[in-house]
Amino acid sequence: MRFSTSTFFAFSLVLTNLFGASAWASDPPKKPEVKEEPKIIYVEEEGELGRRGNVYKRVAKPKFEEPEPLPKPPFPKPPEPPKKEDSGKKDGGHGEPKKEEKKDEGKGADPKKDEKKKDDGHGGGHGKDAKKPEVAALSAVYDASVIKLDPNNRPFTPVAFTNAYADYFVCHKTIKAKYRDTVLAEMNTFADRMGIPRAQDMPCMIKVAKANTKFPGSIYIEFYVDDKAEKACIKKGECGSTRLMMLHPKDKTGKKSQELYRSYVLTDEKKFRRANFCVSPEGQLLGEKHCYVVLNPDWLFN
Repeated sequence: MRFSTSTFFAFSLVLTNLFGASAWASDPPKKPEVKEEPKIIYVEEEGELGRRGNVYKRVAKPKFEEPEPLPKPPFPKPPEPPKKEDSGKKDGGHGEPKKEEKKDEGKGADPKKDEKKKDDGHGGGHGKDAKKPEVAALSAVYDASVIKLDPNNRPFTPVAFTNAYADYFVCHKTIKAKYRDTVLAEMNTFADRMGIPRAQDMPCMIKVAKANTKFPGSIYIEFYVDDKAEKACIKKGECGSTRLMMLHPKDKTGKKSQELYRSYVLTDEKKFRRANFCVSPEGQLLGEKHCYVVLNPDWLFN
């Protein structure tokens, strides 16, 4: 069967539409489309070396560009109030002129009333000229009949010694002699019970703890077993043979009461002895423990 040229050309067009132009051998092959992978940005660091010699680094997070804030539109101005029209009338529109106020020519003035207005009990300006209450000269926390301290809970006498832990003051003219003797007697009674040396009656020091200690600002009455223990404790802060009593106020604000409990600490480094005793203001032994534990029975470590 023979085909004409026009028939063959029509037949080739049909094949081209069915199979596409790439079906011809003369057409060059098309390259596959390569998708561009996103570039990975790593953190600038040395990284960790892997087993096969590869260096692993952390991937940096993409930077977040904050949107620029749009300018706020100006706040609209409030509308102006309508203007009132003048009616031409004076004194509220009644047509009568305003009456002139009568000046006080001094005929009916009462000077006594003026003085009463000035001195009306407010102190001439709501307490500006009123006298401020004087600050108490003594401590509000510690009982002055036991120990004399200023409002800052420090003795009036000058500092005798000082070290990194406390300031020391002489007991003379600070605590009552009877209270001092009571403290020494109770202290030596506890020393006899523990089987350790007694404290001497001199010297007697008032010790005020500094801010870097366990109980900052606490007030102690301290005695010593001998001169060597005194020098080591005061000058070096090495108190191997401790004989001290801490004044423990029941109310640290001083508003309710000034009851002072006596919390004793006795140690002996040679015999490895240490004990605490708490005595009430009336002289009753409340237990072999710190007075804070006695006064706070619900404490965690009781």
